[in-house]
Amino acid sequence: MGASDGGRPGRRIGVLGGTFDPIHHAHLFTAEVAASAFRLERVLLVPARRSPLKGRAAVPARERVAMSRLAAAENPLLEMSTVEVDRPPPSYMADTLGLLGQRFEGADLYLILGIDALQDFLEWREPERVLDQCRLIVVSRPGYELAVPPPFAARLGARTGRILMQPMPELGISSTDIRRRIGTGEPVRYLLPQGVERYIRERRLYNKAEP
Repeated sequence: MGASDGGRPGRRIGVLGGTFDPIHHAHLFTAEVAASAFRLERVLLVPARRSPLKGRAAVPARERVAMSRLAAAENPLLEMSTVEVDRPPPSYMADTLGLLGQRFEGADLYLILGIDALQDFLEWREPERVLDQCRLIVVSRPGYELAVPPPFAARLGARTGRILMQPMPELGISSTDIRRRIGTGEPVRYLLPQGVERYIRERRLYNKAEP
């Protein structure tokens, strides 16, 4: 994770977590939209070792870290962080934010997620502690109303004011579809960074088609 960057009040650091299996252009565009709308100085790409709410990833963490690092290298806004893969699984965001708060002491953290992921937020470990450590930037997804779900107010109270909504265009790119395309020999060019695609081809990742 690196040494402390030092406390500089007023810094705004975005955190975009995910399985990134593989990372693709919709992930990166989400980071760009959030950074532009909320004046984020940097967005950390945080691959999860294993999400508590998802199954096992298709490829090991080391491969997803390498792909995320390649994606981040193409954009000075982005930085790849191993804050989750360096810890035993599963990855709880409340703990991740605590560690990032130590690294970026004095900065304001903004956790970026889709409105679809927000639906499960109350099932996360210590959602109150998550909101005490950051603001949420929630981006739109097809089929979901871009609004805080009604049950949140009863549990989170005034903390719901730390949940910020951000519309964004629908790109229609998913890791699941990319894995399927690679497995069946269909093109994936322009769906993900060129360096990431090259890495996948060289390592022969996702070559077996998923059901």
